[in-house]
Amino acid sequence: MTGLEKILSTIEQDSNDRCREITEQAQKHAQEIIDAASAKAQEDIENAKASVDKKVAEHDGAIEASVSMTKNRIILEGKLDIISSTLERALEVIKALPKKEYFEILKGLILKNVRKGEGVLCLSKEDTEKLPSNFIDSINNALKRGYKISLGKSADIDSGFILVYGDIDINCSFDAVASAKREELRDTLNEMLFN
Repeated sequence: MTGLEKILSTIEQDSNDRCREITEQAQKHAQEIIDAASAKAQEDIENAKASVDKKVAEHDGAIEASVSMTKNRIILEGKLDIISSTLERALEVIKALPKKEYFEILKGLILKNVRKGEGVLCLSKEDTEKLPSNFIDSINNALKRGYKISLGKSADIDSGFILVYGDIDINCSFDAVASAKREELRDTLNEMLFN
């Protein structure tokens, strides 16, 4: 290995180490945000449950099944409101992150959603304008053989991205991801409360 090759190898290794460190920090920061939001949501859920329990106790003589159904519906609505506000707050926090951390989160989400073949990455107009110059290259360098993305036209989304593979669009706009998570949690809550 020549001296130049050694230098290039060292630079590449340092770059990979730094990218890995940045990704880990961004993921840790995102997890801290999620953990804090979850703790707040759990506290709000407990308060809502206590409030519902108090309201149910005041309804003397009500039919037990009707009370139980009403209680479950109120708890469900309260939990859904808390989930919605928690997800909205998490999106606000992510959108307000510094550019470097924001794009590290985007990169992680892209790497989780790429498919084999060549995909086209469509970002929001705002994200396209703020896109770091080496962003696409850093993603492609992290992908396995047979996976590749290129930058496409801006998408009509607020934040996040859309991956296009021919006729298949993978909508990973933050609003779509939050909506999917909200529906998943709604289904889980419905099952827990009514089954």
